[in-house]
Amino acid sequence: MKLRSKDSHRTARAFILPFALVALGLTHSHPEAAQTQLIDTTGQSFYVNVRPLMDYPLRDLLKAVPELRGLKPARNHGELASILDKTGKVTEELMESMPNLISREEVTQEKLGALGRVKEHRRLDFDYMILVHRQGTTITLDEYRSRPDGSPLEEHGLEEGYMLTRGFASLWMHFLPPVQSASRFSFLGQQINGGVRCYVVAFAQKPGWATITGTFFSGRRSVCLLYQGIAWIDEVSFRIVRLRTDLLAPRPDIGLERQTTELHLGEARLSQTVSPLWLPQEVVVTTDLDKRHFRNVHRYSGYREFKVESKILSAPPDQTQPKVPN
Repeated sequence: MKLRSKDSHRTARAFILPFALVALGLTHSHPEAAQTQLIDTTGQSFYVNVRPLMDYPLRDLLKAVPELRGLKPARNHGELASILDKTGKVTEELMESMPNLISREEVTQEKLGALGRVKEHRRLDFDYMILVHRQGTTITLDEYRSRPDGSPLEEHGLEEGYMLTRGFASLWMHFLPPVQSASRFSFLGQQINGGVRCYVVAFAQKPGWATITGTFFSGRRSVCLLYQGIAWIDEVSFRIVRLRTDLLAPRPDIGLERQTTELHLGEARLSQTVSPLWLPQEVVVTTDLDKRHFRNVHRYSGYREFKVESKILSAPPDQTQPKVPN
């Protein structure tokens, strides 16, 4: 299976996306072919000498990621291959069964003070759509956001003092079998998350190998973003129940010090589908940019299948054929 993902809403002049706006080709790579990607053509060389969080001693990792408190450290790291294999298969099955979807999205945008206190906030409501295109073995995900009343979207760039984030339908793609070779993984241990016993797996993208990348846009400038993260995986179903991603490294060259995304996934039952789907329920994105601090909380509800229909309407003859002047 080949996978592509793209975000179709591009109105804001300055924003951060978890993934690039352009289509991402995710395909199996021969090991020798993958080596050629080490010749930087996408701005990934910035990250070559970065030390990811997964390489920190456990004590330092717990300080950097407080959510790991209560972790039972892994004794047998040899379990990692089996966990990745089973998680990859489940994730791929969920991807293949996903229909076109629409849901209600409630976004709370916050401006934070230096100590994390909310200085200003506003709430926005959207219709959030995930459109799935299948052509042979290729699957393409398109994400759309629109006003419930159909009115055009305003720009939500930094010039307004807020930042709108998106792209969450694709966050778990790092665990798809064709993509796993573009990251390093580490089995951290086991932890209870929301009453669910989970395997905890960390990952970090490999500079020069990454095919799923983020993009920061500001005016006419854009830079490539690579990610690291931690996934909490249900020990029974091997579904990802929680996923945290961070920048692989800060980008002081553009003033981007932090972008942390915390994704919570859950079961969604649709009357039109036989099996329940596994979809984003809540996403919290915290960003530090140019000494400004932002937090966006996205909540999703009311998932339902979205039917895409197209009709070709023929115009009256007098509108389709030009009149010849006398």
